[in-house]
Amino acid sequence: MSNRLRISYLRGLYRIASGSLIRHRLRSFLSVLGIICGVSAVFATLSIGEGAKREVLAGIRQLGLENIIIRRVQLADSHVFFKHSGSASGLGLQDIAMLRSASPAITDIAYLKELQVELPGAVRQLTPQVVACSASYFDVLGIRVSSGRIMLDQDEVQKKSVCLLGANIAKTLGRQGQPGSQIRIGDQMFLVAGVVSPVAPFQGKSESGAVRVREIEQMVFIPFGTHEYFSHGANTNNEQALDEVIVQMNSQEAAEQLLPLIQRSLSISHKTLRDYQIIVPRQLMEQARNTQRIFNLVLAAIGGISLVVGGIGIMNVLLATISERTREIGIRRAVGATREDIMAQFLMESLLLTSCGGILGIVAGFGCSLIIAKFADWSIAVNFFTVFLPLGTSVLVGFCAGVYPAVKAGSMNPVQALYS
Repeated sequence: MSNRLRISYLRGLYRIASGSLIRHRLRSFLSVLGIICGVSAVFATLSIGEGAKREVLAGIRQLGLENIIIRRVQLADSHVFFKHSGSASGLGLQDIAMLRSASPAITDIAYLKELQVELPGAVRQLTPQVVACSASYFDVLGIRVSSGRIMLDQDEVQKKSVCLLGANIAKTLGRQGQPGSQIRIGDQMFLVAGVVSPVAPFQGKSESGAVRVREIEQMVFIPFGTHEYFSHGANTNNEQALDEVIVQMNSQEAAEQLLPLIQRSLSISHKTLRDYQIIVPRQLMEQARNTQRIFNLVLAAIGGISLVVGGIGIMNVLLATISERTREIGIRRAVGATREDIMAQFLMESLLLTSCGGILGIVAGFGCSLIIAKFADWSIAVNFFTVFLPLGTSVLVGFCAGVYPAVKAGSMNPVQALYS
């Protein structure tokens, strides 16, 4: 073919392409909107879900993966009679002695009792929680102090009138909340021995759920036994009863291995009356991860459906443009393009559309995630999975959507296409 004929064909090709350029771009943009919306929705949902998962896992880690937590459960009215008849007395110091001798794998035991006493001087919005705990409670949960000293075993043995304040409580009390000061708790005076270091906030389940991380910054700790000093009007009935017991093991594996032993021991001690709840943070961690995997699969399926809809739109646009670009296909075949070249052209157009839509969808999804996190007070987290899944799915959908139009364009008769 002569150069003059090639130039005429190329000029004709340019006129055909430029004549339908605006219409083709408009159709392409509308078809990409489905991809953008689908990718942004999947990205925003995955990022918010990942942030929620990290918060839950962080809260479970605060409980200690090598610990077994035993919490008192409020009995139903039908079980109260059996409790008063002597079949069980709730969590108490007798359970502590029994658990200490249960296994050498138990390295330490901490216990806590919640008190209904007021803290004069603290604002009502803080709702301070006063608890009587063992000195080991801080070591088991890894609680540290920012100023002053930690609670000592002598404080519990000698029932010293000392206390440790959470960071928010100490800040609210001002100079009165600093170590060395005297504060009044209920009707008793206590010496502030230290201020607990701030702990990252955890927004997990409600206090009725299994994952309940105490708000350390709004708590006041006194040695167990000093709660006996309060008057009877302070609601400290059953002074030896405990609200929480934490059994620390020497490893995470031991926590699961010794769980049946602890369950049998408590069942015998409480005479099968379940006035307690056993929580194993390591099991909660595995359950949270499994739940997140199922959650991600469901989101992937939903996102895949939305992206398939966008892919169908792209396929329809490519099929429509084939009829408009028939002469273009004929000219390309006339100047030497093979069937594979035509197929590659339409397939690359489809991949380009979905790839650009996927990138724009990631940007839009990130913006939506930030807006939702700001107004709903949720945390977000972005990792490789949250970016790769929607972007990779959009590219895959683009490839599948472009196969049929590419095959149809490549199978055209070049002579009929040139003179159509």
